[in-house]
Amino acid sequence: MITTTRRMLLAATLATPGLARAQESWPQRQVTLVVPFAPGGPVDNVARPLAEGLRRTLGQPVIVENRAGAGGLVGTRIVAAARPDGYTMLVGSPGPLVIAPAAGAADAPDPLQALAPVALIADSPQILAVTNALPATDLASFVALAKARPGALNLGSAGIGTTPHLAMELLGQLAGIQMEHVPYRGTGAALPDLIGGKIDALFGDISALLPLLESGSVRALAITAGTRSRLAPTIPTTAELGFPALVVRNFQALLAPAGTPDAILQRMASALTEALGDEQISAALARIGAQPARSGPAHLAQYLAAERTTWEPVIRRIGLRLN
Repeated sequence: MITTTRRMLLAATLATPGLARAQESWPQRQVTLVVPFAPGGPVDNVARPLAEGLRRTLGQPVIVENRAGAGGLVGTRIVAAARPDGYTMLVGSPGPLVIAPAAGAADAPDPLQALAPVALIADSPQILAVTNALPATDLASFVALAKARPGALNLGSAGIGTTPHLAMELLGQLAGIQMEHVPYRGTGAALPDLIGGKIDALFGDISALLPLLESGSVRALAITAGTRSRLAPTIPTTAELGFPALVVRNFQALLAPAGTPDAILQRMASALTEALGDEQISAALARIGAQPARSGPAHLAQYLAAERTTWEPVIRRIGLRLN
């Protein structure tokens, strides 16, 4: 029995002249990767070296187009509404793909309904860093301090509803501690206050924190992963410190409009895997703390569903609504 949605997709395919034939020799022209954020951010920094690698692999121009706005939803909606022919794809991240739909953001496309997963590109854990003035030398003493002083510790974040904010909320839930959330307009804006002791701690990407850790400007207590990072092998993981559920990843993923033929999705996933195997691209991603993933459509669908399962209860508990 063919569902209504499947009938609509089939009709759209049949009504588009040459689409079935075109997918056999895709791509025949330029492919656009939409980044739903401004240039220079984490997603953009992953997309640009990747575009160059895909250009070599696919044999066609691959460009990055920044369509920022509404926390990544503007660009995400553009791709969701694009023609499903493989020539417009999205480089997405947790905000528009997981957090916004779970927090009831208006017109937030469901990544498993309005979009077609292609592959996970890369992901990176968060580091819990503290100001040097804080008398906590490891995660256990940090939790003990927070329990002794409920609500007294200030944790900065990249903003309300961001991955670092939700990491803080998840730690609070798992450890049974209360902390004061101090949102900033990005991690970069919070770092001077962390160095100066105006805030006590924050979760942040490796790329943002590693230079400060190496200079001794701040201290790391843990990294939100199951295994240690190659970029920061001396930082213990939350899993080994007794918090195996505190695995928080900032990821970048490639998605296409729903209805894009499977042959195109698989071709792009294979091209992505080949591009990520290039030493120059791997080095470029490593410099910003991203670990290449090399997955496919089925794996990304499972990954996004698991992320949604992790964050929906946290979002409901804190009453987060993004309208």
